[in-house]
Amino acid sequence: MTTRTPDLLALLQDHADRRGDQLAHVLPDRDITYRRLWSRIERGSARLYGEWGIREGDLVAYVGHGHPDAIVLYFALLRLGAILLPLESLSISQIQQVLAERQPRLLIQDQHGSMIGPTTYPLESLLATWSHHDPVLIDDPMSRAALWLPDAAHDWQATSLDQLCSTLPLMPRTSFIDQQIFSADLLRNIVLPSLRDYRLMQFSATDRVPGTGS
Repeated sequence: MTTRTPDLLALLQDHADRRGDQLAHVLPDRDITYRRLWSRIERGSARLYGEWGIREGDLVAYVGHGHPDAIVLYFALLRLGAILLPLESLSISQIQQVLAERQPRLLIQDQHGSMIGPTTYPLESLLATWSHHDPVLIDDPMSRAALWLPDAAHDWQATSLDQLCSTLPLMPRTSFIDQQIFSADLLRNIVLPSLRDYRLMQFSATDRVPGTGS
């Protein structure tokens, strides 16, 4: 049995206002509540727009292995009308091939990434400090095809958040996310319903006991 999910961005903002102390996930040095998660999304949008020059329609690649801040990156880009190309769990040669074909405006990588280029930033720098810029946000970001996902034939398909949220389960399949975030199956069955229901997500990339951070 499935149910249609409302505007997830609006829900996340509402969670921050109404259930802000609820844990979304944990990092080694701090707990990420839903209030802090939304604040990080806003900070990411400000930095992408005001410091890194990302505009509507720009393509941004992510190289990594399931770091929760990649979800922040996705929603921050979504608010700007930009597009995320996630390259998770691929070999260096595969990544290089996709980058050569797609020519993203920026490449952002977590601590597992080893790509070098003039427009490459570490994922941690997206949120390291507050960014005092006012990004230009688009209308109706849910309907934008803002995420490229690999399909069963290893081809890439542009997907909107509306499409991903159209058939979410009543409950997340599990709370644990291992190595990869950006597949249609994991997004629909774990990540998005967890965010909808303000649940705690556990990431293998930052595995730690909740409640021990600052």
